[in-house]
Amino acid sequence: MQTTTDPLTRLAENTGRYARYSRSAGGLSLVIGGILCLAAFTVGATVELTPAWRYALVAAPLLWLASKELLRAFYYQRAGAVRERLSDRQRRGHFWMVAYLAVMALLIIGGVAWTAGARAWQWPGIAYIAIVAAMPLVAARWFWSTGDFLVGVLLVCQAAVVIVGLHYPWYWILVAGLYAAIAIPTGWREHRDYLRLRDELGLRDEAAGA
Repeated sequence: MQTTTDPLTRLAENTGRYARYSRSAGGLSLVIGGILCLAAFTVGATVELTPAWRYALVAAPLLWLASKELLRAFYYQRAGAVRERLSDRQRRGHFWMVAYLAVMALLIIGGVAWTAGARAWQWPGIAYIAIVAAMPLVAARWFWSTGDFLVGVLLVCQAAVVIVGLHYPWYWILVAGLYAAIAIPTGWREHRDYLRLRDELGLRDEAAGA
């Protein structure tokens, strides 16, 4: 029985691996997200939240999203953008993840509006509502893996709580640590796979000659 060693088949497989870094594979951005997640919850629970610290923690999810976009555009897909084709399972998982966050956001906003009344629509309550409302929209655009979901939801929730001058209790550091322990090794493994793929596709030589 003859085995298939068609170069076109191999190229298609490598192209699919390369395309993963447009969505479901975060690589170093997932490592950054795990570190930010653990750091944000540690700071939030142990440091006096001055205005500077508060806004730094609120900016943490924005910093993570920026790292995702910059790494995707200028590192992982610098040879050209290739959009990942999601499987039906991935599409269903993404849909239900976004739907879950949308329902939770509606419940939270409804509860705040019911209990706080007009104060919910004044600063900083309106900022809290805006961050919570943005969470499913951010998920629809950027959360394509379990690691994205774990890190992203925690960072956005932390930002929403901190913007009103509150913080999560200390034991949430353990939760953030658990999520980071999942995200960081996963992202590093994806990054190492990209390095192997880069060598197979000759992207290292192209970058050196650019």
